[in-house]
Amino acid sequence: MNAIRAAIAALVLVGFAAVMAGSTYAAPSDEDSNGNRQIRMLDDCDGTDAGWDEVGGCTRRGNVTVAEFDEELDSPRAAAVVGHQAWRMDPTYVVVKQGATLKVKNGGGRPHTFTRVAEFGGGLIPPLNEGLVPSSECPASTVVLPDGSETVSGLTVGNHRFLCCFHPWMRTLVKVQG
Repeated sequence: MNAIRAAIAALVLVGFAAVMAGSTYAAPSDEDSNGNRQIRMLDDCDGTDAGWDEVGGCTRRGNVTVAEFDEELDSPRAAAVVGHQAWRMDPTYVVVKQGATLKVKNGGGRPHTFTRVAEFGGGLIPPLNEGLVPSSECPASTVVLPDGSETVSGLTVGNHRFLCCFHPWMRTLVKVQG
């Protein structure tokens, strides 16, 4: 009898974990009634830090100075650039049905790109590519300015990789299902 209770408890925990994992990727507010999804490119640069003016500026009043950004660029335990965690794509993994449209919004204070690449790699700024081979698609990437947006549609069934060619740790994987 105890073995049955233990098995039931284990199944309940596995089911709960599966529900929680699924909710991470499918926030209802990010999907419209047609299955289209929004992906946000985010950063938290502090526009009051004059250091950002030397590298193209910052249009927001965030919390990250250039000095803090530079401190977080890599880790002695990482094989490649890590980057600042406030610079990210949200979500980092999304599942959509074939025919869905992605609306990509730059919610940060710095320019970003949303570039489809065959493989994740480095970007256009050598100091931010430590340990990474630059992605060949980056030179043709489109810049999305702060508060700007881009639309992506026509993706075929399969996995599609996107990264910011300025900050190559900003990545998302889009899985398109038939």
